Amino acid sequence: MNAPPQLDSSFQQIIWEKSQNFLNCEFVFSAIDNFLHKHNRGYFTIIGAPGSGKSAILAKFATCNFNPNIIIYYNAQVEGKNTAEKFIQYICTQLVTTGNIIVEAPFTSLHLSLLLQQISEQLAPDQKLIIAIDALDAINEDNQPLGTNLFYLPRYLPQGVYFILTRRPFKKEKSGLLIEAPSFVLDLSEYDLKNWDDESAFTQHWQKMHSRGVSPSGQTTLTDIAEKVLRVLAVAHQGISVRELAEATNEDEYDVEEVLDGWFEFLQQQQIDKETKYSFYHPHFSQWLALLR
Repeated sequence: MNAPPQLDSSFQQIIWEKSQNFLNCEFVFSAIDNFLHKHNRGYFTIIGAPGSGKSAILAKFATCNFNPNIIIYYNAQVEGKNTAEKFIQYICTQLVTTGNIIVEAPFTSLHLSLLLQQISEQLAPDQKLIIAIDALDAINEDNQPLGTNLFYLPRYLPQGVYFILTRRPFKKEKSGLLIEAPSFVLDLSEYDLKNWDDESAFTQHWQKMHSRGVSPSGQTTLTDIAEKVLRVLAVAHQGISVRELAEATNEDEYDVEEVLDGWFEFLQQQQIDKETKYSFYHPHFSQWLALLR
């Protein structure tokens, strides 16, 4: 088995930048380690709101010495890397180099499964192949057939092969993955992480929220409904339901819910008195938005 292949230069830079922001999140590494020892293959997913530190955690994981593990890193947030085709070409090239396997490009999703199986057969008893994918949610799904896994990630995994994923919160029915392998989800919202709370993070999240709240006609301002919902959410001192938002904005509940669905990754939900209550993950972000508006 060859040494792990050289990282893409763009990935090297982003790993260095992200790992500088790493906080003391050893509990995540412990959870990953427990998963790797408990299961002989599988998917480990780190879920977190924008800026919660999940990218920094994965970057730090990729830079640490985890011998005899083989770690291949991929970041879907890098420009031009958010398509399944780019992912398949990069990962398969890395696997061919790692396993010293002769396969001709261009690669397909079938090559990925075959190469994973070949690498699995080459692994020593104490070795693991770990493919770390940051920002799975950043994928552009336009060129993928409906019903296929995001990035064509395999439904089944051979022994010794693991995927560690990071992504924003998502609805279970919209995971984009159908897998039959051991899996574990670690939700960072259950932990007190601080590095989300800064001006640059707020600006970045607002820009992404803004892009989700405009109409598909190409306009650059928020729709009237999105603007109204935002104003109410920004000043709400506690969670607020779709019904309450509809009453406060004098809009239809269906239209309000559609806006909230677009902002799903930025909101936390609580069940109170049989109603789902929505609020922003971080109260300081609400305060910042209130001042912005």
